[in-house]
Order: sequence, then C-alpha cells, then structure tokens
Amino acid sequence: MDIYTAIARLFAESLAIGNGLLSHLVSVPANATGPLDPNITLTATGADLVSDLWAAATMSTSILSDMFGSLF
Repeated sequence: MDIYTAIARLFAESLAIGNGLLSHLVSVPANATGPLDPNITLTATGADLVSDLWAAATMSTSILSDMFGSLF
C-alpha cells in the first residue's frame, strides 16, 4: 500500500465515522434543503447530549461566578 492509498483510506474512514455520528445525533429527512432546514431535528440521543452540555455549561458558569465573586 502506498501513501496515497493510505491517505485516501484514512479520509474515507473518517468521513464514514462522521456520517455515523451525525446520523446518530441528528435526524435529516430526505427532502431537507440545507443545514438550516427547519425539518431537521435532533434524535433522542442528540437531545440528551445537548441537555448534558447545557447542564455542564450552567454548572461551570456557576462555579466560575462563585470563584470570581470570592476573589473580588
């Protein structure tokens, strides 16, 4: 296997992994017109991930607020 074949295979596998991840998190209907189409929705797993990210951001903001409040 030469370097070009290895790079092409790595790129193809990366695209396949990205496609699998996004199809697991986002539901895109066949008639979607683009990335801002309102028919595109999160799957249950994607909604759980967004909820977890929201909770982590809220907690870290609270921690930073308390930390800076105690410093000043």
